[in-house]
Amino acid sequence: MPALVLKNSYSKSREVFTPLDPAGKQVLVYSCGPTVYSFAHIGNFRSFLFADVLRRVLERQGHVVRHVMNITDVGHMTQDHLADASGEDKLSKAARELGSDPFSVALHFERAFVADAKTLRIKNYQGAEADDPTLHPRATRHVPEMLAMIQTLLERGFAYVVPSGEVYFEVAKFPAYGKLSGKVLDELESGARVAVRDEKKDPRDFALWKVDDKHLMRWDPHAAEGWPADDWARFRTLAPNGVDARIRPGFPGWHIECSAMARAHLGERIDIHTGGEDNAFPHHECEIAQSHGCATTETEGTFADYWLHARHLLVDGRKMSKRDGTFFTVRDLLEPRAERGPELEGRLAALGFPEGRVPATVLRYALISNAYSQPMNFTFDLLAQSKASVERLQSRFDRLREESEGASGEPSAEVCALLDQHLARFDAALCDDLNTPNALAAAFELATALNTRTLSPADAAAALATFDAIDGVLDVLDRRVRSGLVPLDRLGIPADEKDVAADATDAAAMELLVRARQAARAAKDFARADAIRNDLKRRGVTLEDTAGGVRWRLA
Repeated sequence: MPALVLKNSYSKSREVFTPLDPAGKQVLVYSCGPTVYSFAHIGNFRSFLFADVLRRVLERQGHVVRHVMNITDVGHMTQDHLADASGEDKLSKAARELGSDPFSVALHFERAFVADAKTLRIKNYQGAEADDPTLHPRATRHVPEMLAMIQTLLERGFAYVVPSGEVYFEVAKFPAYGKLSGKVLDELESGARVAVRDEKKDPRDFALWKVDDKHLMRWDPHAAEGWPADDWARFRTLAPNGVDARIRPGFPGWHIECSAMARAHLGERIDIHTGGEDNAFPHHECEIAQSHGCATTETEGTFADYWLHARHLLVDGRKMSKRDGTFFTVRDLLEPRAERGPELEGRLAALGFPEGRVPATVLRYALISNAYSQPMNFTFDLLAQSKASVERLQSRFDRLREESEGASGEPSAEVCALLDQHLARFDAALCDDLNTPNALAAAFELATALNTRTLSPADAAAALATFDAIDGVLDVLDRRVRSGLVPLDRLGIPADEKDVAADATDAAAMELLVRARQAARAAKDFARADAIRNDLKRRGVTLEDTAGGVRWRLA
């Protein structure tokens, strides 16, 4: 593969990616994850999926990627466009509106997010990684690390305590503040004055530790009461002398959380930090300042070598808005009857989505189909186009699987050259700052080229391997065996449809059902045969009687 070139938000230039690992093998990636006060929307997942594609491209290049994406379950305030995010804590606000407590709200929406992430095939929520808490750290379980960082910043003169017991980072001590976002001093001061407090030294200074006696999620840095026992023990290890006595019981500011979790699970320096463009200021700007103040070694630049930001997602050319009907969560589209009612279901059904449900693979395709570095306009037409695109790729993949049965020998030189040419174009596009539109174009051109040729089983097997490689990045194909032939010599073997699980669609189950239907037809029990055919239809299976037997196919 060619070298991976990325547009670094910090340097504002395109740079060839070079890992920190001297061996060039391991890559450390941190992505800002969800704030779990509500269901995640499609704009959130655009950012998460871009990071997932990045990870898959790095792995395709042979790197071993450790990808951490946090869960923010405390401290993210409603006015997060300001460096000193103010207003009400988003978790507390949601808890008040839902008549619950913030811990329960966070757990409920975290579980919903994890389910959505798994459904959309985000890789660090698949397999063993899904259950690894070090890859999905919760802010509430990393308060020891945050307080230890805060104490370090105080001792090094980067932070100060005010009479209320809160702690602020002193921006004047970090002259590079603003370089990532490109904001100049006047802009920073103007924005900061909106939330200025008399006790701050400078309007730009931002909170590391907040104090609010009404806040239900609070930690006392001077006493074990209310702490999980293992968290308190870890805190005493990280800060054996405790923290400044002037710090009152409270909760962390949003910005310190990611710095602490990245350091805890990836180390002091990482390769890549990702997020949405709205994270660049203030969140990532503050992360850079805090991490610099706690660094044990002086380095040029920031604690992350590369900063990547996904541009905003619009809906019908407008900012997402519940009032305008342009705000969609993942669940709105995957299960509209449960979340948004018959109107949305009807709109989706009219576009050809059975029962008004968008398949997760289609939504994933839609959200990765646009270059992350460009704004994205999400429309219902885009969903319809994505459905057609996924079906086209799926159809070619399924046919290759059938055509490759019994493959032996070597593919032709002509087919090998064709596969190499299009796979090289696919890889080159992805290595050009993750240019997914050009990568998808290469995949479809390959499908078209294969459709014009008669392939031997060996040719088809080689093409199938190429499609496997492409979908290792895209991950939009259904890898189940989606079609098969029950030959005449097996149709007469007795079978009982009651032996098939109610939702099974694997090849063995399909053969049992086809044989049971055939036995019913032979016995002239047409009611039973029709019932089995209707059951197959419910499972999304169509049947075709052929001279060689019965062919089944998943829709």
